[in-house]
Amino acid sequence: MRIASIRLLSAAILSMVAAGAVAQTLNVGIQGEPNTLDPQWNLVGINTSAMRNIYDTLSARDQNLQLVPSLALSWRVVDDTTWEYKLRPGVKFHDGSDFTAEDVKFTIARVTQVPGNPNSYAVYIGQIKEVVVVDPLTVRFVTNGPAPLLPTNLSNIFIISSKNGVQTNADFNSGKAAIGTGPYRVVSWQPGAPMVLKRNPTYWGDKPAWEDVRFVPVPRDSARVAALLAGDMDFINRVPIADLERLKQDAKIKLFAGNSAYVYMLFPDIETDAPIGVKDAAGNPVTKNPFKDLRVRQAMSLAINRAAIVERTMEGQATVANQAIPAGFFGNSPKIPAAAFDAERARALLAQAGYPQGFQVELFCPNDRFANDAKICEAVAQFLTRVNIKTTLTALPSTVFFPRRGKKDFGLHMAGWGSLTGESSYFLGAQVHTPNKDLGLGAINTNGISDPEIDKIIQEARPVLDDAKRKALLERAMELAMERHYIIPALTFQVLSAGRADKVTYKTRADEETLAAEITPAR
Repeated sequence: MRIASIRLLSAAILSMVAAGAVAQTLNVGIQGEPNTLDPQWNLVGINTSAMRNIYDTLSARDQNLQLVPSLALSWRVVDDTTWEYKLRPGVKFHDGSDFTAEDVKFTIARVTQVPGNPNSYAVYIGQIKEVVVVDPLTVRFVTNGPAPLLPTNLSNIFIISSKNGVQTNADFNSGKAAIGTGPYRVVSWQPGAPMVLKRNPTYWGDKPAWEDVRFVPVPRDSARVAALLAGDMDFINRVPIADLERLKQDAKIKLFAGNSAYVYMLFPDIETDAPIGVKDAAGNPVTKNPFKDLRVRQAMSLAINRAAIVERTMEGQATVANQAIPAGFFGNSPKIPAAAFDAERARALLAQAGYPQGFQVELFCPNDRFANDAKICEAVAQFLTRVNIKTTLTALPSTVFFPRRGKKDFGLHMAGWGSLTGESSYFLGAQVHTPNKDLGLGAINTNGISDPEIDKIIQEARPVLDDAKRKALLERAMELAMERHYIIPALTFQVLSAGRADKVTYKTRADEETLAAEITPAR
């Protein structure tokens, strides 16, 4: 009898230990922290990465950016201008209210109504004319013409609750309105502090492994690596390349690598007459914008030794980019030539454009979004300086950089851009098309591109349901944008993350988002 009792007690203890292993806290060190809990404010990767832990979308993306069901079980084309979505039954928001089609309609209505939004999510819903609630679990989207990319675009619209009506950005940031249907709910968040999450006990999907998750902002690369090595962090994103060999030699650490959707690019202001931070060779503010001259933009591209940056700065953990989306993405054009390096030709083009002595420019860059942000920008600044575009670097935290970029505060800036839809229409429609609120295009066009020929092609491609025809149009738009050097691509990233080998395992995502539900316990 005593032996039997001991066995029962031992089994109970083992059960508690096992439960504790599942319920333990996950500490994640992140390079860049979100600057909001509002899932419709400021469309940048650091925000969408955080939001996807709390909120869900109708369709979702797997690690390779392929669409999978989420809050919608299925979707179909009813006719050329109507999509019908069947919603998942039994889903509840964190406050216990039911998810229904009314929440979808409410969400779409708010996207364009967020005041002071530096980077709007409107680019994803520009073709939606009307949202029709058929029944609590069926919703239809009526579009302005055929919208072949609607399921892809809706994978980026986070569904919010309609229960309490319209909430402000401040309401979300306080946590009051930060109510989603996602795998984790918000416990606490404020800038500079950990974002603390608790497992959602009523989550509709697979039960997350971790009961508590802390996303801890650790912007300094060395500090983030040190925290991982010390065991203070179980997982870190954006592993600095300089520490790769060191981490490889530590048996307690496991590295995770994969291809990224992000391309690092240079964005010259081609709109204003006197761009911010641009001076003539003598240091006087310019009254004539040098970036408006194609020869100057060509010279800037030729000045950059991309292969050297990949080899020396990135230690091979990147590839040279010749266009704004990686090879293999829908709309990547094989006709675009490889990016060339020719400093002598660059100087000649500058002289032809009327700048034989060059000019001065301030290059703005984020310093906490990707590993080696500032190093990449520093290398580019050095190459530009060598052809007499004397460049000084101003590196800013993402929380400062992106709002300022949204206000067009930079004459020249550099940042990573990810076509997270896995194709080029996202980039072309948001960044290259002339801003047009009625069409929902150009929402993140921060350097003043306005090319009627390219606009026409982008608009022509939007409603085309035939993939081959749409692909040809998108490739042509990309060819023209790169030929005219409106944006100057430099390199495509590799994704690098690391974790404690005895605690976690992980598969990298092409969108570089860090999702707690996808970090699983080591076996």
